[in-house]
Amino acid sequence: MGALAAFVYTIPPLLRGRRDPAALALCVHFLCSSLSFLEQLGALPPTDQRHLTPLLTEVAVVGLTGSQTVFLMYWSHPPRTARRRARRRVVLFAGLALALVTLNFALGLNGRRAVAERLTLADMHDPGYAAYLYVFFAICALGQLETVRLSWRYMGIAPRAWLRWGMRAAMLGALLSVVHCAIRCWEITGTLSGHGMGVLHSPDWLTGDIGAALKVFGWTVPAWGPSLGRAARWIGKYRAYRRLRPLWLALSRAVPDIVLDPPVLGGLGDILPLRDLDYRLYRRVIEIRDGQHALRPYLPKETRSCDAEAEARDLRIALGAQRAASGPLGPAADAPGAAGRGRAPTGLTDDIVWLGRVSDAFVRAR
Repeated sequence: MGALAAFVYTIPPLLRGRRDPAALALCVHFLCSSLSFLEQLGALPPTDQRHLTPLLTEVAVVGLTGSQTVFLMYWSHPPRTARRRARRRVVLFAGLALALVTLNFALGLNGRRAVAERLTLADMHDPGYAAYLYVFFAICALGQLETVRLSWRYMGIAPRAWLRWGMRAAMLGALLSVVHCAIRCWEITGTLSGHGMGVLHSPDWLTGDIGAALKVFGWTVPAWGPSLGRAARWIGKYRAYRRLRPLWLALSRAVPDIVLDPPVLGGLGDILPLRDLDYRLYRRVIEIRDGQHALRPYLPKETRSCDAEAEARDLRIALGAQRAASGPLGPAADAPGAAGRGRAPTGLTDDIVWLGRVSDAFVRAR
């Protein structure tokens, strides 16, 4: 189903007239992959020519194998070189698919192959069918080895981390597919020799399915992987924003003027800032520092510790002293220094981490 979703995802750019041979080859790859898996699951609608379904599926497997070498060629070579070499691979795999079809009819396999039997050992005692499968798996292994070679080449020049991760996953998937082809050929040989090969059934399916899943992951992760990275960064910033809230809330109540842009919808806008999270996190740090600056006259003068627990304790003392004195102060209170007692100012990221520790200690000190 992942291949089908990827196929649907790649269609809109092509419909918008984007002339990208690599994208077209990728779309063909996902289409062929979807057709082959849907047939294996029995999800394709029945037809009067059902005896042709195994052949069509095998042609689809050859198509997905060849198409992945085409888009990898475009990714890993200059455009002019890629076009020339991609044409060769299109001709090669189209010829191999045609040879497979010809061999299928020449051996008279259509009338004797049931869909459910194609991937079992049932018909492998037939030398003609065994020869056909040898050719089929040799074609698949050839394409997967070429995929390994091109993925290794592209990994070294891929400009983005997600592309490199995708190539690693796809290369591992292609290697597993080669192992799958080798296991299938070993099963054929053992069956022809009269040996029971059922012990290889599990490794056969595992290498095939895991290899295919890794390739779908590898070819698609460059598209959706960056969104995961952005989501992870947003979650990290939101956690920092919420972590600072107890300290910010106490300071903003004591020194209301530090709040430049109050959250919309009151508490709901503060709990779930749907827009401008970067700006709101930045403002939260600035407002906390402004509040600390305003409370400097009330801080215990003898404390100079850089410990977050000590800073939180001093702020609680200052807030209590400020409430007992003249009420709220403005952010421009005249006091020496600014952020953090005894601690040199740092960058925004370090400030967020430090104030998060102070806020945690502030909550514990209640």
